[in-house]
Amino acid sequence: MRHLLAVLLVALYLHAGAQYDRFSYRHNFAFIEDGPTPTPLKGDYRVEQIARGQYWTVTDTHAPVNHPGIARRLTPCLTVQGTPLMVVEMARSSGHPDNKLRVVRGADTMIVDLNLDGRVEQHLLDRMAKLGAPPRPPVLLPFRKGWFTNIDLVQEARTIANTEQFDALWAARRSEVLTLYDTARHSFSLEMDGLRTGPLSINIDRDPNYARHLLEFPASGPGTRFELYLNDSLGVASTTCSLRVDMPAGGETTTWVDVTDMPYGRYTAYLNWEKEESLFYLGFGW
Repeated sequence: MRHLLAVLLVALYLHAGAQYDRFSYRHNFAFIEDGPTPTPLKGDYRVEQIARGQYWTVTDTHAPVNHPGIARRLTPCLTVQGTPLMVVEMARSSGHPDNKLRVVRGADTMIVDLNLDGRVEQHLLDRMAKLGAPPRPPVLLPFRKGWFTNIDLVQEARTIANTEQFDALWAARRSEVLTLYDTARHSFSLEMDGLRTGPLSINIDRDPNYARHLLEFPASGPGTRFELYLNDSLGVASTTCSLRVDMPAGGETTTWVDVTDMPYGRYTAYLNWEKEESLFYLGFGW
Protein backbone atom coordinates (compact mmCIF):
# COMPACT_ATOMS: atom_id res chain seq x y z
CA MET A 1 0.00 0.00 0.00
CA ARG A 2 2.86 2.36 0.87
CA HIS A 3 4.49 1.53 -2.45
CA LEU A 4 1.26 2.38 -4.33
CA LEU A 5 0.95 5.67 -2.44
CA ALA A 6 4.54 6.55 -3.31
CA VAL A 7 3.89 5.85 -7.00
CA LEU A 8 0.80 8.07 -6.95
CA LEU A 9 2.70 10.91 -5.25
CA VAL A 10 5.51 10.71 -7.82
CA ALA A 11 2.97 10.77 -10.67
CA LEU A 12 1.26 13.84 -9.19
CA TYR A 13 4.62 15.56 -8.77
CA LEU A 14 5.59 14.90 -12.38
CA HIS A 15 2.26 16.18 -13.67
CA ALA A 16 2.55 19.32 -11.55
CA GLY A 17 6.03 20.02 -12.91
CA ALA A 18 4.86 20.73 -16.46
CA GLN A 19 3.01 23.90 -17.41
CA TYR A 20 0.22 22.54 -19.61
CA ASP A 21 -1.41 24.57 -22.33
CA ARG A 22 -4.42 23.97 -24.57
CA PHE A 23 -2.34 21.64 -26.75
CA SER A 24 -1.29 19.39 -23.87
CA TYR A 25 -1.23 15.64 -24.55
CA ARG A 26 -1.39 16.52 -28.24
CA HIS A 27 1.87 14.85 -29.23
CA ASN A 28 2.84 13.91 -32.78
CA PHE A 29 5.53 11.28 -33.18
CA ALA A 30 8.09 10.61 -35.90
CA PHE A 31 10.34 7.56 -35.97
CA ILE A 32 13.93 8.05 -37.10
CA GLU A 33 16.92 5.81 -37.65
CA ASP A 34 18.86 5.01 -34.49
CA GLY A 35 21.92 7.07 -35.40
CA PRO A 36 23.82 10.32 -34.81
CA THR A 37 21.76 12.43 -37.23
CA PRO A 38 17.97 12.91 -37.59
CA THR A 39 17.41 10.47 -40.48
CA PRO A 40 13.81 9.50 -41.40
CA LEU A 41 13.07 5.83 -40.79
CA LYS A 42 13.89 3.93 -43.96
CA GLY A 43 12.01 1.14 -45.70
CA ASP A 44 8.39 0.10 -45.50
CA TYR A 45 6.87 0.15 -42.05
CA ARG A 46 3.51 0.52 -40.38
CA VAL A 47 2.42 2.13 -37.11
CA GLU A 48 -0.46 0.90 -34.95
CA GLN A 49 -1.99 2.27 -31.76
CA ILE A 50 -2.76 -0.15 -28.93
CA ALA A 51 -5.27 1.10 -26.32
CA ARG A 52 -6.13 -1.17 -23.40
CA GLY A 53 -7.77 -1.22 -19.99
CA GLN A 54 -10.12 1.02 -18.03
CA TYR A 55 -9.20 3.62 -15.44
CA TRP A 56 -11.05 1.79 -12.67
CA THR A 57 -9.03 -1.40 -13.19
CA VAL A 58 -5.37 -2.28 -12.81
CA THR A 59 -3.69 -2.77 -16.17
CA ASP A 60 -0.31 -4.43 -16.51
CA THR A 61 1.34 -2.18 -19.07
CA HIS A 62 3.87 -4.90 -19.90
CA ALA A 63 1.30 -7.58 -20.64
CA PRO A 64 1.97 -9.14 -24.06
CA VAL A 65 0.49 -7.31 -27.05
CA ASN A 66 -0.79 -10.18 -29.15
CA HIS A 67 -3.57 -8.52 -31.13
CA PRO A 68 -3.61 -5.98 -33.97
CA GLY A 69 -3.91 -2.32 -33.13
CA ILE A 70 -5.57 0.62 -34.85
CA ALA A 71 -3.61 1.55 -37.97
CA ARG A 72 -2.29 5.11 -37.76
CA ARG A 73 -1.83 7.26 -40.84
CA LEU A 74 1.67 8.49 -41.65
CA THR A 75 1.74 12.12 -42.84
CA PRO A 76 4.80 13.55 -44.65
CA CYS A 77 6.47 16.44 -42.88
CA LEU A 78 9.75 18.24 -43.60
CA THR A 79 12.15 16.62 -46.02
CA VAL A 80 15.33 15.64 -44.19
CA GLN A 81 18.34 14.36 -46.11
CA GLY A 82 16.20 14.02 -49.22
CA THR A 83 13.43 11.98 -47.57
CA PRO A 84 10.22 13.29 -45.98
CA LEU A 85 9.92 12.67 -42.26
CA MET A 86 6.69 10.73 -41.70
CA VAL A 87 4.64 11.88 -38.73
CA VAL A 88 2.05 9.92 -36.75
CA GLU A 89 -0.55 12.51 -35.85
CA MET A 90 -2.10 11.67 -32.49
CA ALA A 91 -5.14 13.37 -31.05
CA ARG A 92 -5.75 13.04 -27.34
CA SER A 93 -5.62 9.81 -25.37
CA SER A 94 -8.29 7.33 -26.37
CA GLY A 95 -9.61 7.17 -22.80
CA HIS A 96 -7.63 4.05 -21.87
CA PRO A 97 -4.82 4.08 -19.28
CA ASP A 98 -2.53 1.90 -21.41
CA ASN A 99 -1.63 3.48 -24.75
CA LYS A 100 1.15 2.25 -27.01
CA LEU A 101 2.48 2.66 -30.51
CA ARG A 102 3.64 -0.48 -32.30
CA VAL A 103 6.00 0.02 -35.22
CA VAL A 104 6.64 -2.92 -37.53
CA ARG A 105 9.41 -2.85 -40.14
CA GLY A 106 10.15 -6.15 -41.80
CA ALA A 107 10.87 -8.73 -39.10
CA ASP A 108 11.53 -6.07 -36.43
CA THR A 109 8.88 -4.74 -34.04
CA MET A 110 9.14 -1.79 -31.67
CA ILE A 111 6.59 -1.02 -28.95
CA VAL A 112 6.55 2.42 -27.30
CA ASP A 113 4.57 3.11 -24.14
CA LEU A 114 2.87 6.51 -24.42
CA ASN A 115 2.80 7.23 -20.71
CA LEU A 116 1.32 10.40 -19.20
CA ASP A 117 4.66 11.50 -17.77
CA GLY A 118 4.61 15.30 -17.57
CA ARG A 119 8.25 15.51 -18.61
CA VAL A 120 7.31 14.63 -22.21
CA GLU A 121 5.02 17.67 -22.29
CA GLN A 122 7.62 19.87 -20.60
CA HIS A 123 10.23 18.87 -23.21
CA LEU A 124 7.81 19.95 -25.93
CA LEU A 125 6.93 23.22 -24.21
CA ASP A 126 10.64 24.02 -23.87
CA ARG A 127 11.09 23.39 -27.60
CA MET A 128 8.13 25.61 -28.46
CA ALA A 129 9.49 28.39 -26.26
CA LYS A 130 12.51 28.49 -28.57
CA LEU A 131 10.65 27.90 -31.84
CA GLY A 132 7.70 30.23 -31.29
CA ALA A 133 4.02 29.64 -31.96
CA PRO A 134 2.40 26.37 -33.11
CA PRO A 135 2.44 24.12 -35.03
CA ARG A 136 4.04 21.81 -32.52
CA PRO A 137 7.07 19.92 -33.86
CA PRO A 138 6.93 16.12 -33.71
CA VAL A 139 8.53 14.12 -30.92
CA LEU A 140 11.43 12.19 -32.46
CA LEU A 141 11.85 8.56 -31.39
CA PRO A 142 14.71 6.30 -32.60
CA PHE A 143 13.53 2.98 -34.01
CA ARG A 144 14.82 -0.07 -32.16
CA LYS A 145 13.62 -3.61 -31.84
CA GLY A 146 12.09 -4.06 -28.40
CA TRP A 147 9.86 -2.42 -25.80
CA PHE A 148 10.47 1.17 -24.66
CA THR A 149 8.88 4.12 -22.85
CA ASN A 150 8.60 7.42 -24.69
CA ILE A 151 10.12 9.53 -21.91
CA ASP A 152 13.18 7.27 -21.71
CA LEU A 153 13.78 7.64 -25.44
CA VAL A 154 13.17 11.40 -25.38
CA GLN A 155 15.70 11.97 -22.59
CA GLU A 156 18.56 10.08 -24.23
CA ALA A 157 21.51 12.30 -25.11
CA ARG A 158 21.49 11.15 -28.75
CA THR A 159 17.74 11.83 -29.09
CA ILE A 160 18.18 15.29 -27.57
CA ALA A 161 21.00 16.05 -30.04
CA ASN A 162 18.91 14.80 -32.99
CA THR A 163 15.94 16.85 -31.80
CA GLU A 164 18.04 20.00 -31.60
CA GLN A 165 19.25 19.45 -35.17
CA PHE A 166 15.70 18.87 -36.37
CA ASP A 167 14.39 21.95 -34.54
CA ALA A 168 17.02 24.06 -36.29
CA LEU A 169 15.55 22.87 -39.62
CA TRP A 170 12.02 23.48 -38.31
CA ALA A 171 12.90 27.11 -37.50
CA ALA A 172 14.93 27.75 -40.67
CA ARG A 173 12.17 26.41 -42.92
CA ARG A 174 9.29 28.07 -41.10
CA SER A 175 7.41 29.04 -44.26
CA GLU A 176 7.48 25.43 -45.46
CA VAL A 177 6.27 24.23 -42.06
CA LEU A 178 3.33 26.65 -42.10
CA THR A 179 2.41 25.49 -45.60
CA LEU A 180 2.41 21.86 -44.49
CA TYR A 181 0.11 22.69 -41.58
CA ASP A 182 -2.15 25.17 -43.35
CA THR A 183 -5.38 23.19 -43.71
CA ALA A 184 -6.83 20.06 -42.14
CA ARG A 185 -9.79 18.26 -43.69
CA HIS A 186 -12.23 16.23 -41.63
CA SER A 187 -15.19 14.13 -42.70
CA PHE A 188 -17.95 12.15 -41.03
CA SER A 189 -20.47 9.51 -41.98
CA LEU A 190 -24.10 9.02 -40.97
CA GLU A 191 -24.13 5.32 -41.75
CA MET A 192 -25.92 3.33 -39.07
CA ASP A 193 -25.17 -0.23 -37.97
CA GLY A 194 -28.86 -1.08 -37.44
CA LEU A 195 -28.33 -1.81 -33.72
CA ARG A 196 -28.11 1.75 -32.43
CA THR A 197 -30.84 2.77 -29.97
CA GLY A 198 -30.11 6.50 -29.79
CA PRO A 199 -28.94 9.35 -32.02
CA LEU A 200 -25.56 8.97 -33.65
CA SER A 201 -22.80 10.89 -31.86
CA ILE A 202 -19.80 12.03 -33.95
CA ASN A 203 -16.70 13.65 -32.46
CA ILE A 204 -14.36 15.73 -34.63
CA ASP A 205 -10.99 16.45 -33.00
CA ARG A 206 -9.66 19.52 -34.73
CA ASP A 207 -5.88 19.36 -34.81
CA PRO A 208 -4.43 22.53 -33.18
CA ASN A 209 -1.36 22.23 -35.41
CA TYR A 210 -3.45 23.42 -38.35
CA ALA A 211 -4.52 26.99 -39.03
CA ARG A 212 -7.71 26.15 -40.95
CA HIS A 213 -10.21 23.32 -40.66
CA LEU A 214 -12.63 22.14 -43.33
CA LEU A 215 -15.49 19.74 -42.58
CA GLU A 216 -17.02 17.59 -45.30
CA PHE A 217 -20.79 17.15 -45.08
CA PRO A 218 -21.73 13.86 -46.76
CA ALA A 219 -24.02 13.55 -49.76
CA SER A 220 -27.44 12.70 -48.32
CA GLY A 221 -29.95 12.71 -51.15
CA PRO A 222 -31.83 15.36 -53.18
CA GLY A 223 -33.00 18.53 -51.46
CA THR A 224 -31.28 17.94 -48.12
CA ARG A 225 -29.80 20.40 -45.64
CA PHE A 226 -27.90 20.19 -42.34
CA GLU A 227 -28.63 22.45 -39.36
CA LEU A 228 -26.37 22.67 -36.30
CA TYR A 229 -27.34 24.11 -32.90
CA LEU A 230 -24.66 24.65 -30.23
CA ASN A 231 -25.34 23.08 -26.82
CA ASP A 232 -24.67 24.94 -23.56
CA SER A 233 -22.86 23.47 -20.53
CA LEU A 234 -26.03 21.66 -19.49
CA GLY A 235 -26.45 20.05 -22.91
CA VAL A 236 -29.37 22.25 -23.92
CA ALA A 237 -29.38 23.22 -27.60
CA SER A 238 -29.59 26.87 -28.62
CA THR A 239 -32.74 28.01 -30.39
CA THR A 240 -30.53 29.87 -32.89
CA CYS A 241 -29.04 27.89 -35.75
CA SER A 242 -25.24 27.99 -35.62
CA LEU A 243 -24.71 26.63 -39.13
CA ARG A 244 -26.97 25.71 -42.03
CA VAL A 245 -25.58 23.81 -44.99
CA ASP A 246 -27.84 23.45 -48.03
CA MET A 247 -26.61 20.47 -49.99
CA PRO A 248 -26.42 20.32 -53.81
CA ALA A 249 -29.79 19.61 -55.41
CA GLY A 250 -28.65 16.36 -57.05
CA GLY A 251 -27.98 14.78 -53.68
CA GLU A 252 -24.83 12.96 -54.79
CA THR A 253 -22.18 15.58 -54.03
CA THR A 254 -20.50 16.33 -50.70
CA THR A 255 -19.99 19.89 -49.44
CA TRP A 256 -16.88 21.27 -47.73
CA VAL A 257 -17.40 23.99 -45.10
CA ASP A 258 -14.76 26.03 -43.26
CA VAL A 259 -15.44 25.44 -39.54
CA THR A 260 -12.26 27.10 -38.21
CA ASP A 261 -14.12 29.86 -36.37
CA MET A 262 -16.97 27.73 -35.06
CA PRO A 263 -16.94 27.40 -31.24
CA TYR A 264 -15.80 24.13 -29.73
CA GLY A 265 -18.45 21.99 -28.11
CA ARG A 266 -21.36 19.68 -28.80
CA TYR A 267 -23.91 20.49 -31.46
CA THR A 268 -27.37 19.09 -31.91
CA ALA A 269 -27.49 18.44 -35.64
CA TYR A 270 -30.38 17.75 -37.97
CA LEU A 271 -30.48 16.35 -41.47
CA ASN A 272 -33.64 17.66 -43.14
CA TRP A 273 -35.30 16.61 -46.40
CA GLU A 274 -38.83 17.48 -47.54
CA LYS A 275 -40.89 17.13 -44.33
CA GLU A 276 -38.57 14.56 -42.75
CA GLU A 277 -35.86 15.12 -40.15
CA SER A 278 -33.05 13.01 -38.68
CA LEU A 279 -31.25 13.89 -35.42
CA PHE A 280 -27.58 13.29 -34.55
CA TYR A 281 -24.86 14.96 -32.48
CA LEU A 282 -21.64 16.50 -33.75
CA GLY A 283 -18.85 17.46 -31.35
CA PHE A 284 -15.92 19.79 -32.15
CA GLY A 285 -12.80 19.79 -29.97
CA TRP A 286 -9.02 19.72 -29.97
